[in-house]
Order: sequence, then C-alpha cells, then structure tokens
Amino acid sequence: MKIVPNIYRLDKQIVKLRGLSDYEIILRILKDFNNQIEQEDLSIFTIENIEYILYTFNTDEIESEWKSFFPKTLSETKNFFQQSVALILFIKTEFDIYCVIGGNSYKIILPFIDQSFGIDTYSKIIQPTEDSITSIKARGITGNRAGFSEQYRNDFKIIDYIKFGNVPKEIQIKLNEKTSKLHFKFLIDKKRPRTQLTVGKGIKIKKNINFNELHKIIKEIIVIRQLISSDFLSSYIEITDSAFIERDLKRLLIDNIYEDIRYIVGDANVRLFQFDFCNPNNIEKFYEADEYRLKEKTENGGHSVFKIVNSKDDIYENVISYALKQIQPLDKFNFMVFLQGVRITCYKDNVKTVSASFLYHISSEFRLGTSPIFLIDNKWYFLRDTFIKELKTQTVHVLKTYKLRDNYLMNWSRLLNKEGDYNLIYNEMENFIVIDTILVDGVELCDVLYYTNDRIYLTHVKKGFSADMRELTNQVLISARRLKECLGTEEKTFLVKIYSAIVNKGRSVNNLSQEEFVDLFSQKNIVYSLAFKSQQQQDLLVEDNIDSYNSNIAKFSLVQCSSEMRINYYNLEIGQIRTV
Repeated sequence: MKIVPNIYRLDKQIVKLRGLSDYEIILRILKDFNNQIEQEDLSIFTIENIEYILYTFNTDEIESEWKSFFPKTLSETKNFFQQSVALILFIKTEFDIYCVIGGNSYKIILPFIDQSFGIDTYSKIIQPTEDSITSIKARGITGNRAGFSEQYRNDFKIIDYIKFGNVPKEIQIKLNEKTSKLHFKFLIDKKRPRTQLTVGKGIKIKKNINFNELHKIIKEIIVIRQLISSDFLSSYIEITDSAFIERDLKRLLIDNIYEDIRYIVGDANVRLFQFDFCNPNNIEKFYEADEYRLKEKTENGGHSVFKIVNSKDDIYENVISYALKQIQPLDKFNFMVFLQGVRITCYKDNVKTVSASFLYHISSEFRLGTSPIFLIDNKWYFLRDTFIKELKTQTVHVLKTYKLRDNYLMNWSRLLNKEGDYNLIYNEMENFIVIDTILVDGVELCDVLYYTNDRIYLTHVKKGFSADMRELTNQVLISARRLKECLGTEEKTFLVKIYSAIVNKGRSVNNLSQEEFVDLFSQKNIVYSLAFKSQQQQDLLVEDNIDSYNSNIAKFSLVQCSSEMRINYYNLEIGQIRTV
C-alpha cells in the first residue's frame, strides 16, 4: 500500500507541552484523547536514529448513509454499521517530533502542531523566479479582503504572486527541477522531474509513497530545517519566543481592549483600538454564519451561552459589555481571565460550523516601543525592515502621483471634532451635494459630491491618517463596485434612490432634477477622491513627512486601495485637508 501523507511538526513550546520529554509529550497528547493510554500501547520502530511510534484506535461505529438510499423493505434486515481504523504515527528525531495521521485523528493533534511548519520549511528552499505556484490561500492584513484563495494556470512563478500585506496560509507549489533533484531525487522521474508540494500547517508531497520513501522524506526535512529561511514569502517575521508572547504581547492585547472600554461605555468619541475580528481557522464559515453564540466558561470547565447575535459586527461589543457586568469591581487581571474563557461558536442553518476563543478572533497592529507588531490569527509578527521602507516609498509615490487635480477641499477648522460636521460645510455650496450618512442598500456612495464641467468627484472623508484609513478605503472600494454595477443597468435605481434620500433629508441638490443628477454620472468623468486631515497638532503634509506618521495599516490601505481602484473601477485621487 502507498499513501500521500501530510507531515506535521509538534510545537514543543505550547504551554501544555513545555518542559516535557519527547515521550511525555506524545503521551500527554494521547491522554487528552484517551486517559487510559500507557506507553505500552505504542509500537516503536527505530531506523537510522529516527524513532517511529505508532498509535492506532478504532473509530466509533456509525451507520452508513447508504441505508437511507434503499427502500426499507430492502435494507431493514441488513447491518449498515461500520467502523474504521485511525492512527497517529509519531516520528521522533534528534530535535523534533513529526507526525503523520490516518483516519479521523487530525482533531487529536491539531491543538499541538506548529501552525507555520509547512510554510516555514518551504521558505528555506524557495526559488521565487523558478518555482511555480498552482494555488494559494492567504490572510490579508488590511483592505476589504480578510482572506482569499486563488488558483493559477500554466507556469505561474512565485515571484509574480507575492504582494504586500499577505500572510500565506497554504500554497500548492511545483519545485524547480534543480531543487527537486537536490532534495527529492528519489521521488522524481523523467516524466515528472519536478516535485509538487502543498505547504501550510503541514507538508504534503503530492505522490503516493511507501514507508521507505516516507523515511527518506523525513531525513530530507531534517536537512532542510537547518537551512536559513528566505524573507521572500511574507513581509512579516513570526515571533516564536513563547515567553515574550506570554509576558509582553498578550498583555499588550489586553491593555488595548481594556482601554477600549471607555469607547464601549460611551466615555470616548473616538475608538483608539483598531482591529479586524474574524475566526482564525475558517474565514469563510465565520462570514457566512447567520448566528453567533457567545459563551462564557463555567465552573466545571464547560461553556454556557450568554448571548446570541446575528451579525459578526455585534460580537465584540456584546462580549465586552457582558464582561463589564460580570467583573465587579472591575480590575484588569480578572477582566483578562474572563475574556480568555469566552468562546464564539458560529452556526449556519442551525448547524455548528466553527468555534474558537474570543481573543483568537482579534487581528490588529500594535506598537511595542518603536516597533510595529501585528497579531494575525492568534500569531504575532514583526514587520520586516525592507517592507517598512518600501511601504513608505510607495505611499509617498501614491500621494504625489495621484494628487487631487482640482483642489476643491475646504480647510478643516480645529473647532470641528466630527467628520459629519466638516462634511456639512459643503451643503448648499455651488456644485456640491452632501451625501454623508445616506445609505442605500447598505452602501454610502460618498460623503461629499462635487462636479465641474468635465468631472464628478465622489469624495470620502476621514479625520486622521491612522488605522481608520482601513475603514475609509473599504468604503471607497464598496462604493465603487456598487456604482459600477448600477451604471451597467438601464434603470440606475441605486442613484435614483440616493437622489430621493438627499431630498427627503432636506439637503441641497443644487437645483438638479432627478434626471439631471443621474446624468452627471454618464456625462462626466467619474473620479473617486480620498480626503483626509492630519491628526497631528502641526498639520504636517504626509507626503513630505512620512516618517512622522506611524500607522503601517494606513499606508498599506492607501497603496492597496489605489491599485485596486485603478485596475478594477475608477481613477482615485488623494487630497490632504489642511487644518486651520
């Protein structure tokens, strides 16, 4: 028999495993599944100083779905119950423990595996100009896409894919012939001279192999793991110092959430803690869920539901608000302990789909001293210095190259605290229409519309060049997509509804009729305008003082939005509103 194995690596630095010997680690993992397991239940085989430790078990009997296929008269006397063998093969080397699974045993090892093992190992042998990519799943740090999966035809090179701000989660790779021959010569032939891999949490070599070939692969992985990793795959460096994470970084997360309480209870007008909230294991199932059950930890170690919400946007504030009621008097330590026990369980059509700890859902940018740090899917990353430098360069390029051609923006008085107050300055001014807070089908076209003889500007306004720029660029892209869809229809219903909403709100339409308003979008060149003011006292121009603005999310959001708009929708121009 031959198999196509997925090879995983155990993370010995996980709290439950820290300080244990290799055999103690193996037994600790298995006892979580079956407390009766002893070392005598394991079969051990050693070859070339590599130990293979096998554990097998029978799965529970389940009734085959075939029974429901047949009429009762045909099936009622037949036994449709079935049982299968599951297994875990632990592979103990000098420094690491790897494992291969069979049957229904992935859930047993999942909490204990190195989540970046496959990606990290491939980064040690990557050849960007020669290796081909078949498909990729990645996590986006900013922008409108939280995560995505893409497939490629023909010989699409790795170097043609890599983009700012993405953390690869799983990649299907075809290694170049030289690397294939160097590391996996025993797996290739003349017809298929290139090794195909899937790398993510594990490493899967896409070829049926026998036990001897598995042994050779393990030996080669040992060699590869000693090589130096390339920084090409990602703009981020994973932080693996568990003591540093426990001592400093988790406290940084809790401190930000704790400070955010002021916003939740209404004592602050501006949210200072900016974050994405998404299940780290399955983005799609989290977004598609129609019910989210918020659960607190019970005294017996289980969980009980304290709130059910139907929108992912309601989860965070409901959890924090509930925590504030439970922790009396409020102190940071007990607040943290409570949040660590909260779980979010997603349901779709009354079926449980995915579940994870509340804190695991939070991804954000932090600063520790002068260093930017990202928390993404419960893993911590430093930004690479080369990424930061290039990001600054591209941000300045976008600001200067796509500067607002017609500078129609009014100055922002320091007496105005809110964006809405600033936007209303333009109401009843000639050639301006204020559309701020007017939503049609859940979409805000823009904050302020301005038109000239040949152009119509759809202006989106933001106070501050900070992490809030992520929200602003998302709004721009959503608006542009919706407008493009509308202009492809004959009725232009979206624009008709916007005109009616403006009139009903009592705002000026510059004496335009409904027909004239709609015609603006076909008779003039459409330009989206992204307008922001500095949050700093000195009102420094961002393009000339990029080092004075710390938010990498703001910079990346701007660069990404500029690219997406020009490729997929309309021209985007940027203007900085001056403060007086």
